[in-house]
Amino acid sequence: MSNVTQLYGGAITTVIPGGFLDASLIREVPDTQEVFVNSRKEDEKATFNDGLGYNESAIVDLLQMVDDVPTDKDALNVHIKEIASLNQSDELHIAKYETLSETIQSCICVEEAYKWGKRSEKETVAVCTALIRLKDVETDVVLTINVPVTSEQPEELAVLEKGELPERVLAAYKLVKTMATEFKIIDKSLFV
Repeated sequence: MSNVTQLYGGAITTVIPGGFLDASLIREVPDTQEVFVNSRKEDEKATFNDGLGYNESAIVDLLQMVDDVPTDKDALNVHIKEIASLNQSDELHIAKYETLSETIQSCICVEEAYKWGKRSEKETVAVCTALIRLKDVETDVVLTINVPVTSEQPEELAVLEKGELPERVLAAYKLVKTMATEFKIIDKSLFV
């Protein structure tokens, strides 16, 4: 079950799943971001019943609008390549693209990323992303759900190796699309 959550001091709202913790309570988060980490316990699975697991993270990022691109899909490509670069990933596979509305694009990417920036610990991550283009305030809102698929989930790795998407990744993709369509600006002075 997702809850409408106030972001950026109440200037924005969107839905965040129950059982996700505001990461700013445990570590510093940049002013342009809101970060939530899955803090669910295994015995709570029936409580949430949304298909998510126990190690996803959700990020809302307000970024300067990408310009000089012909389409919104191209702008999304710029952002997902930047995410891959930040994850130190040199292998990126785009598994799905969708146009959700006139201003919203979404995709699922699968990448090999280095865990915590450590060159010795590489893992597979499905990155479910939605881009909302706020042209009137020259801002790109990038919503991301990171879904690590580790050796602890061999069945999910096997599904990915067949070129398919595990149910948990599809649940995260459904969530990021809902976050995008439920995204509301309450106070535009945030962008001034």
